[in-house]
Formats: sequence, C-alpha cells, structure tokens
Amino acid sequence: MNAAVTNRENFEWLGNQIRAKTACYEVSIRATGERPPNWEEKAGAFAKMEDDLQKDLALLLAFGDYTDNTVQFKNVQAFLFKAIYAVASQEKTRKPGLDKLCNQIARMELYFYFHPHLEAKFTGEGRLWFAGVEIAYKTYQNNWKHFGDAAKMMLEEAEIAASDIITKYRKDLRKQ
Repeated sequence: MNAAVTNRENFEWLGNQIRAKTACYEVSIRATGERPPNWEEKAGAFAKMEDDLQKDLALLLAFGDYTDNTVQFKNVQAFLFKAIYAVASQEKTRKPGLDKLCNQIARMELYFYFHPHLEAKFTGEGRLWFAGVEIAYKTYQNNWKHFGDAAKMMLEEAEIAASDIITKYRKDLRKQ
C-alpha cells in the first residue's frame, strides 16, 4: 500500500475532539493566548472536500469506526458498487446476479481496505469465501480481479486527496 495512505495522522487530527470524549494532547500555546482549533473549526475540513466519497471516507477514517452499519460505510460501498457495476454491465455477458457480485466485490475491497492486517491472513480464495463471493478463485482472478483493484485504487486516491485537503486546511488554520 502507498506510504501516504498508511500514514493517517491527518485523519487522527480531524477526529480528535470530534469523537465522543477525547483527551487533547495537542501542544497548547498558552503564552501567546492562542488555542488549538475546536471541533467546529476542524469540521470545516469536510466542507473543503470535493466529493461525497472523500467526505464519507474521511469521516470513517477520522472516527475509526469501520463497522458496516454506518451511513458513511454504506455510502462508500454504494459508490464503489456503482462504479464497478457501470463497467461490468458493459463488459460482462453474465447478467443474472451481476449486481450482487459487484456489491460483494465492493464490500470485500472496502473491508480489506480498512483492515489491511487481514491481507496476510487470507489467501485470494479465503478473501472470496470471507466476502461470500461464490465463484472459483481462478475465475475471479481472470475475469473480476481488475474490478477489485480499481475499487482499491479509487479508495486510495480518495484518501490521498482528502488527506491533502486536510493538510492544506490545517495550514490555513495556523495562518489565522
């Protein structure tokens, strides 16, 4: 995975004070009378983000809540599903169950994106079993893996773009 993607300190900064009850470990500059940005100012970073994928992904990363019952998780999964399905419906002749398979691929890639430590524990066949994808691994690898790779790439690009926006927003906050 890209080094910029694994370094998530911007999302940790964003989530600090937005999450329920957090300790503030930021350096306080009491001598100058300045204060660290509060949660309302940090929430402004979401307004700077260009699209909903960046916003939802940033919120998931900031809160650290990767459960599949949140609205943001469902939104990101739906975005990936639509992107995969749009291309797959043009390319593939298999129409029955295409939407279910595309949804399972999107869900699988999203789950393993949030839990990269599981990559080493699951083989390719194990990933399919874990996600409930009921096709042979060879078939997946030859015909469907590029959709999963594209979904992973979309997630990485959205995270990098959101992180860049947060970095710029932090610099702008310091200037004020």
